[in-house]
Amino acid sequence: MRMVLLLLGLAGIACGFRPRAAVDSNSRSLGTEAESFPAASFSRGVQAHVASKQEWRDVRKCVSCHTNGWGLAAQPALAPGSHEVAVGRAFAQEYLMKYLEGRAQPSGQHGSTEGMVATAAFLAMSDARTGLGLHAVTRQGLDHAWELLDDSGTWEDWLQCNWPPFESDAEFGPSLMLVALGELNGVTRIANQDRSNAKKLVAYLRAKPPVSLHAKAMRLWASKFWPDLLRAEEAVQWRGELLEAQAADGGWSMASLSGPAWKRDGGKEQTKTSEAYPTAFATYVLQRTEVADSAMQGAEDISTPIEKGRLWLRSNQRENGEWFTRSPRRDGKHYISRAASAFALMALAEGRER
Repeated sequence: MRMVLLLLGLAGIACGFRPRAAVDSNSRSLGTEAESFPAASFSRGVQAHVASKQEWRDVRKCVSCHTNGWGLAAQPALAPGSHEVAVGRAFAQEYLMKYLEGRAQPSGQHGSTEGMVATAAFLAMSDARTGLGLHAVTRQGLDHAWELLDDSGTWEDWLQCNWPPFESDAEFGPSLMLVALGELNGVTRIANQDRSNAKKLVAYLRAKPPVSLHAKAMRLWASKFWPDLLRAEEAVQWRGELLEAQAADGGWSMASLSGPAWKRDGGKEQTKTSEAYPTAFATYVLQRTEVADSAMQGAEDISTPIEKGRLWLRSNQRENGEWFTRSPRRDGKHYISRAASAFALMALAEGRER
């Protein structure tokens, strides 16, 4: 797993960001436009993302998957050694410890099962991506996550309130944790209790059919580290479904990744046009699994779909630097735009080394 050393500080200094041209020899426009994304646009995206995380920490004072959680995992890959890496980690560590030490009592979603487990997972990813190894607070967070894990192999108390894709079912938590443990194991050998509980997570997911294409993509990502999670034919099939869901414009829609329970308020269906979160998420997962997929029997080259996804992201960044996505549940609550920006920046950053 290769990290991208973009020396972007909190101020978002221009960093000479030049994505590699697309490899589709039959599409000159794709290759030409692939080099048109300027360093300033990436820098502006990082600045906007950092500002949104700061606001969430100051106002909401928690860690959530839709907002600053994925940003915590992303920051070391976007601006290694920056002030924001340290600040974001310190906030998440304090968020965990005040509940673990009894200095605060859980209230609503603050200190909830999903909040504690996800924060431990995001810190584990941050530990891995900073290259510093397992932090003592992350260790305590993981141990607490195992204490909360139910005999079923998942966290049954994980909030399932129809806020997809992170708070709508019981399988996102296991998939997220498996990705986090896999990345962490790449820099330091994880503990026996982590391995034994990872086996429980794998067993739970293997026994439960995925509820959406988003869930399949999360399992594809996790299977990069835990091969027993998927059968070979499942991996090929699900990757094929993810590629098939890509629209002609290079993006993915929320509807294409959604499951039956993903309903907007009023029972309305998800948006069927390409949007930032599904496009950034799908592109990034394809990038992270590309090497493993290329060795699969029946696998096809996916470099062109990845470049098309990256081109869609370059072409759909807002002037303020973010990648807007309509809330998959309720208008006016477009928090997922922050997760979209995290995935978009990771996908564009990683693409520099492709």
